[in-house]
Amino acid sequence: MLRPRFLFFIVNPYAGVGRGSLAQLRVREAVRRIGPDAEIRVLHRGEDITAAVEQGIYQGATDVIAVGGDGTVGGVAGALAGTGTTMGIVPAGTANMLAQELNIPLSAPSALRLILGPHATRCIDAMELDDRRFVYQIVLGPGAEALIHLTPELKVLFGRSVYALLGLRMFMDFRPLRVKGLIDDEEIDSRVSHIIIANAGILGFRPFRLGSGIHVDDGHIEVILMEGQSRASVLAAGLDLLSGNYGTGSSLRYLIARKNVYIETEPPTIIKADGEFFGHTPLDMTVLPGAVRVIVPPR
Repeated sequence: MLRPRFLFFIVNPYAGVGRGSLAQLRVREAVRRIGPDAEIRVLHRGEDITAAVEQGIYQGATDVIAVGGDGTVGGVAGALAGTGTTMGIVPAGTANMLAQELNIPLSAPSALRLILGPHATRCIDAMELDDRRFVYQIVLGPGAEALIHLTPELKVLFGRSVYALLGLRMFMDFRPLRVKGLIDDEEIDSRVSHIIIANAGILGFRPFRLGSGIHVDDGHIEVILMEGQSRASVLAAGLDLLSGNYGTGSSLRYLIARKNVYIETEPPTIIKADGEFFGHTPLDMTVLPGAVRVIVPPR
């Protein structure tokens, strides 16, 4: 016998360009209509998302709903990985990449109708680093270092165009990396411009993708090496991504990880996981297939 649904909404009112506060109003309306079978938890700046998720689980939530941008969604998903509790998404950020990947409506009213009405679920994979779980992408190299400069103020000022500016910054700050490591049992030893460990394929926003065969629920992770030692190689890799040239003849090398990824770089470089800075290389990551159950549109 299925137990009654109890929805626990975790809201980041600071997400997006005012979208978080507007989504909060929509969620409050929905919670009032639902009554005692729903609760809202509004995050303060810098508050620990994991603690909020644990509160929801402790209170018996069947569904924990992330209301915010990619940082909020990734934080909730990571905290729910392996718990069996269902996750919902109300997108309220700038890029909303996981919502795009799962074809979740990008407006708060439509996303709420999906959560409260007919829907399906998908069990998506996760990536574990030092007991933390991530569900989207891990970036190493100049790309991660360029993201240091991605501030909320820049997002407000430039919107999605800020990602193009970061690409320019990444190009100007280029320095090659010597990479050694293991992808499952396959050794790698190469010189690269960037490394992306991808559970999901959308790069910023549609139609740009890291690869045509990257899916969040395929049971494995793609490791993408942008090979080369010059700014010309960075430009070539960028053009390959923008043009959808992922195959033979591109400057992109794709490796599949079903269990583990271990990477060392020289010099050491920043690790950014689901938009969050996570120290420096070496990186030791474990693949967690089907770790998070997410509400999605019916097939």
